[in-house]
Parts: sequence; structure tokens; C-alpha cells
Amino acid sequence: MRGLLIDEMFPVAAADLLQGSGHDVVHVAEVGLRATNDALVAEAARAEQRGVVTENVADFAAERDLVLLFVLKRHLPAGGAQAAALARALHRWLLENPDPYVGAHWPIVRGI
Repeated sequence: MRGLLIDEMFPVAAADLLQGSGHDVVHVAEVGLRATNDALVAEAARAEQRGVVTENVADFAAERDLVLLFVLKRHLPAGGAQAAALARALHRWLLENPDPYVGAHWPIVRGI
């Protein structure tokens, strides 16, 4: 896995924060995939060897050849604190999983 692709339900600022920490992370809005079918998001992630960070468990459940990071927004603070909380959780997950297996992952959102 080369990096992560963050889905549109999460703020672009989360990708910016992770990029500032040296991670290869992009948001769907940064690569022209805002309001795009989830199958196309998965296809783009596959082509770029990126894991997908999403809340859409059902929409990505059939994907068998991707690293999928499922984060439920209800576990994140609302408003402006959401990007920082997501970035912290993903930063920690990336450090703990330098070579993740293909399939579903549920990064733990702590301290919220």
C-alpha cells in the first residue's frame, strides 16, 4: 500500500494534516473524485495502491483487493475537531500497520 485515499464524508483538512506529518494521503476532493460512485473511488484507490478511509461499510463490503479503513463519524467529534481527531487516529494506525493486510480495518479513535 502506497498511501491512503480519504472519502468525501471526512474533511479535506484531515488529509492536509497527515500530509504535514509526512504521510502519502489524499482526499477524494483533491483528485477529482468528489460525489463519485464508490466503485470508481475503489478503482482509483486500487490503481494508485491506496487504502480507502470511509464510513460506507456496506458500499465497500464487496471489495476484496483493497485495504479498507472504516471509521464511523459518530466516533469522531463534530465540527472543527473532526479533522484533527481523524488525522491522529490514522497517523497512529499508519505507524502501527506499515504493511497492512488487504481487507477491513477499524482504526481505533481514542481520547475523544
